[in-house]
Amino acid sequence: MIDYQPIVKKVSSIAIQVAIMLFVFLLMSTALDIWRAQQLPQGTLPVGSYTTLNEQVINFHDLEHYAADELVVVYFWATWCGPCKVTSPSVKQLAKHYPVVSIAMASGDDKVLEQYVSSSGLNIPVINDDNQAIANTWGVKVTPTVLFIKGGQIHGYTMGASGYPGLLARAWWLAKG
Repeated sequence: MIDYQPIVKKVSSIAIQVAIMLFVFLLMSTALDIWRAQQLPQGTLPVGSYTTLNEQVINFHDLEHYAADELVVVYFWATWCGPCKVTSPSVKQLAKHYPVVSIAMASGDDKVLEQYVSSSGLNIPVINDDNQAIANTWGVKVTPTVLFIKGGQIHGYTMGASGYPGLLARAWWLAKG
């Protein structure tokens, strides 16, 4: 007869260690997000009107009114950003469910950025913020940063690499609330 008690004890010990490591990781990640978000706008959104690479005019004042009824995602990213290469496809998928406006920070002139967007298949509105004026106005210092806006205010955010399931779950939760 095989004694399973030592095996069960070992598996339980490993499961507890994994749970503790996951809890510590989530706690540290949340604390880091809160610390990095100190510069994000409080209250109303910064006002500005910008043109996307495909000549669409995005007015953040209009976005504020639009966002009163619906969740809007504002995605700050850069072509040179490694974690953005993980997050951009997730944001592209998220755009099937929620309006997304993306702002490319310090990613070169329009021609360079258009080539990158075309080759990566990122088919969401892209505003070129080559000098980071928009990012500075919004207090964004980290790429990628994903902001969830509703009612003209930031209701949620995440910074750093994010996967589609996490972004979708957060957007769904914020949209219903």
